[in-house]
Amino acid sequence: MRSFASIAFVVAAAHLSAGAPLSAQRAPARVTVTGIAFDSLRNVPLANAFIILTESSRSTTSDERGRFRFDTVPAGTYTFAMQHAVFDSLGLSGATSKVTVTDGRTPVQLWVPSFTTLWRAACGDAPVPARDTGLVYGNVRDATQRRGVSQAWVEFTWLDLVKLDAAKRSTNVTQRRWKNEVQADGEGNYAVCGTPIDMSFSVRAFHGTNTTPNVTLGPSSDRVRRMDIVLSGTSAADAARRGVVRGSVVDSAGRAVREMRVAIGELDTRTDPEGRFTLRGVPTGTRPVEASAVGYNPVQGVVDVFADDTAQVTLTTWRVSALDTMRVRASANGRIRIAQFEERRRQGFGTYLDSTALGRRATISAALATMPGLTVQNQSANGRNFNIWLYSSGVGNCLANILLDGVQQPNSEILNTLHPTDFAAVEVYPQRTTVPTELLRANQSCGTVAFWTKRAWR
Repeated sequence: MRSFASIAFVVAAAHLSAGAPLSAQRAPARVTVTGIAFDSLRNVPLANAFIILTESSRSTTSDERGRFRFDTVPAGTYTFAMQHAVFDSLGLSGATSKVTVTDGRTPVQLWVPSFTTLWRAACGDAPVPARDTGLVYGNVRDATQRRGVSQAWVEFTWLDLVKLDAAKRSTNVTQRRWKNEVQADGEGNYAVCGTPIDMSFSVRAFHGTNTTPNVTLGPSSDRVRRMDIVLSGTSAADAARRGVVRGSVVDSAGRAVREMRVAIGELDTRTDPEGRFTLRGVPTGTRPVEASAVGYNPVQGVVDVFADDTAQVTLTTWRVSALDTMRVRASANGRIRIAQFEERRRQGFGTYLDSTALGRRATISAALATMPGLTVQNQSANGRNFNIWLYSSGVGNCLANILLDGVQQPNSEILNTLHPTDFAAVEVYPQRTTVPTELLRANQSCGTVAFWTKRAWR
């Protein structure tokens, strides 16, 4: 593993000649210089790149085909610099090229480095992998000194699906948990080589007893990604430091959302009429932040908290369709369901969450993650799309059978439309043999997770 600091200007080495040298006796000509901005990482022209002719402080923007031009440029040697959001996402400062301009016939070329170039800079002599594999790199900083944490460890874990018997073309799949753990260099730089793309990762950093909580790096089709992490430090005293998080919650139109519950770990508060919030005494480091309210999609974000400082974060949510209001007393069916649930809980064959425990979480997937014998595999960074896996004896890890108010569901999609406060209870039976008869369905080979809404118990 190599430091990525060495590639910040990896594309800056081009020296192009745009024609034959001018005669010393002739006055400098003014020519039109054209060029192309190209994204070698994705193999496409780079549109809307900001191009600067450094010596004259002139600038322009590339078109949809990556083309750009400067008119009336005197002959001479110039530095062309390119900036674009893709460089920001990679943690690079941009690309530069020094060019000798004569007659303007040779186009200037500016490019985002290729995956092969970035891979070799970060991963050394390891073979360049197939297109479904990438790398993640970044820096681990100290929340007090704001310097790289030498020799910090970074752990990436992710879940993958594998067939139980590929040779027999079995349709049964199981879950495999992968872990890649690397140690940062003396400046806190790290690179995790060989990560799959289009998957979410659980990430944490640690040094000695100091560690960050797990945060989610959402799925992306990009083969190269950067994730910087803030660690509380390297001593027990560092872990005791605290900071402040201020921010706001807005909807998709940019309007303030009031009375939104915002939580970081065990700390929580509510947004004011302007959608603003403040959380004090927040442990330092990279922290997940959650926001939730009835009628709005729960959202999750990440914030870097530094010692004795204030971090700023903005979360964006949107309204969801509310359940129809029912204004009737508990029906006979509702009373029967409640009585059956209480009897199952008394027998103790499963594990259970009631409405109080569910209401403390921003998302239903976050609530499920606290239950033993169950694994939630998030398919998106905000936790809205997820799979529920159970360990079933004789089967291994298997996709749970999902019931909502007693009705079997093909997947968890319908759960994404509900807020944790909409649920009255959840019950989990990892083994098929422990599923109560009234919750067992035909051709079921895995266990069951049964969700009950408050409306079903009315």
